[in-house]
Amino acid sequence: MNYADATYEQVAAVVERFYDIGRVSDVREIFGGFTNRSFGVRVEKSGAVAQVFVRRYKSDIDLGEIRFEHRLIDHAIENGLHQVAAVIRSRQGDSVVRPADSGRFFAVYEFLAGEDRYSWDRPDLSDAEFESAGNLLAAFHNAVRDFDPGGFRRREPPILELWPRLPGMLQRQARWPDDRAVFKYFRRHLDGILEVLDRTELTPRGASGVPVIAIHCDYHPGNLKWEGDAATGLFDFDWAKMDLRLFDVCLAMVYFCSRWNDERDGEMRLDKMARFLGSYQRCLLEHGGLAPIGKGECALLPALLAVADAYLVQWCVSQFAAASAPDEDEYLRYLRHSVRLLAWIDTHRAAVAQTAGAAALQQRKGGF
Repeated sequence: MNYADATYEQVAAVVERFYDIGRVSDVREIFGGFTNRSFGVRVEKSGAVAQVFVRRYKSDIDLGEIRFEHRLIDHAIENGLHQVAAVIRSRQGDSVVRPADSGRFFAVYEFLAGEDRYSWDRPDLSDAEFESAGNLLAAFHNAVRDFDPGGFRRREPPILELWPRLPGMLQRQARWPDDRAVFKYFRRHLDGILEVLDRTELTPRGASGVPVIAIHCDYHPGNLKWEGDAATGLFDFDWAKMDLRLFDVCLAMVYFCSRWNDERDGEMRLDKMARFLGSYQRCLLEHGGLAPIGKGECALLPALLAVADAYLVQWCVSQFAAASAPDEDEYLRYLRHSVRLLAWIDTHRAAVAQTAGAAALQQRKGGF
């Protein structure tokens, strides 16, 4: 095998050196993520050919974050969630390896079957797919409702701690000496963003009735595998952490249910939101484990939807600043969309509340 990128050779060497899963016959990069690099690897052992998924983590990741991710995946599978890829252990029985000649951690996973059909900025799902996506998020939440992280955690604090700091974080970002188009757009709209944040209330007391569980924190169409109308696979747990269940639901609806790439970019599709949320509710009612979203959470949902989108605004700016060679057009498109959506949510809170309440109530009555 001759690879133009030395990283491909490194991936092949890691698989063959640390794992007892066969000889590597091919390595291909799987694009789409912003943080870590991913590879599909074909291995051959005793005449059998298989595919595995290899993650090469960013250089500054904390090992405890990887341990959290792998512990969470193991727990979800043990609790019956078959739509996630199991972590493959090394010859030494560990879920993560770090070659002595590399500053990077690597992990190997089973390869999920199904089609990579969508991306985070192309949520053109059918109604049946919206319902399946809502169902899978609920199934994941139910499977990890009693997850014990065992002392491992993601370094980013939960949203109740992060939210009060967010205005200051955005203001500091705006002062960075950067004159690229992303920062120019961000600075032009900063005052409007801060005004929306000032009108959005999220406090520990106000969120006291919201379950705190392990959340995916990056649940979007590009992180699902599909077969027909069914979401058959969930991956990319890099951002998972312990946080408010409703925050995960709202992040998902920001990704799944907002309009992209047309004259109405940045609007929520309330009909799709109703389908997604209704399916989420129905799944939890059928499982009988984690409680569906109740009246108190429904009342908080419009505010937390704005919080989720503001969180992504900050993420976009910080990731762009940290990237060595970012695609400026892609980041600018993402930022414009998020800023437009934040303004739309702010002026349509009553409609969001009505949609969320109706979807939750219909499911409790057994219909959609």
